[in-house]
Amino acid sequence: MSLTLHQVTRRYGAVTALRDVSCEIPAGQLVGLLGPNGAGKSTLLRIAATLLPPSAGEVWVNGHDLRQAAPAIRRDLGYLPEAPPSDPVLSVAEYLRFRATLKQIPRREQAARVERQIDQWQLQVVRQQRVDRLSLGYRRRVGLADALLGNPRVLLLDEPTIGLDPLQVVETRQLLRRLAGEVTVLVSTHLLAEVELLCDRALVLRRGELVADLALGMTAAGPNAFDLELDDPPERVRPLLEQWGRLVILPTRTPGRWRIETAWSAPELVRACVSAGFQLCALRACQPTLEDRLLAIEWNTLREAA
Repeated sequence: MSLTLHQVTRRYGAVTALRDVSCEIPAGQLVGLLGPNGAGKSTLLRIAATLLPPSAGEVWVNGHDLRQAAPAIRRDLGYLPEAPPSDPVLSVAEYLRFRATLKQIPRREQAARVERQIDQWQLQVVRQQRVDRLSLGYRRRVGLADALLGNPRVLLLDEPTIGLDPLQVVETRQLLRRLAGEVTVLVSTHLLAEVELLCDRALVLRRGELVADLALGMTAAGPNAFDLELDDPPERVRPLLEQWGRLVILPTRTPGRWRIETAWSAPELVRACVSAGFQLCALRACQPTLEDRLLAIEWNTLREAA
């Protein structure tokens, strides 16, 4: 099932959490949602999960308007909020059976589906314990089990691996990769390495606006990237590099070292440096990481606002 947002805006009084966000996620794609705290990631997920109406704009799931078909759409959605479940009465098994009833899973299928998720998330040892007495990691597993109970075709996950032990993190990533192609997955996380490992795309939010839609992995076709070492004053180098391509400020801020994404080839970049009179010490082709690309977005956003 595809997920489409068109000019979605959400306001909380005078605060605008999302502003004119538009994107399309085709069926079966695994997409990461990135941005600092307060960027609007959780708000976007809650709108897509039918839990929060947009103040303006439209959302479609598989071509159906969310406002008109929300009850039917919910049956195909799995949602994990950032705050894991914390039921003060029910045990893990009871909680999952209760959730299966709310999801309108046929009664004859409920027991098998609950047991499948208990096994998948290794919840056997805590199945009779109250949910609110579990560790954060176990409660996160209960939330993941809940999200997958209904065999959803769209999966919305808010920080799914927080609190999990390293083995559970690996297993969760493996499960999401297995689901990719069959289930449309939108996952919000602060872990850049997780997005690079898992996702086909990354949507980047900043102050409620969608500032980038990045292709990742094998689908990441983009400009060439080069590391340059220049023995020249930064105030002279920077203006020209910004004319030649997208400048990436390296995390180390190494003096004299720059990274640039450009449509030029290596020989063309060398000739430009020579023509500009730069003292070029080294030039290396490189593959920019997701962190590099986010730093470039942030740098260029700040520069445009200046």
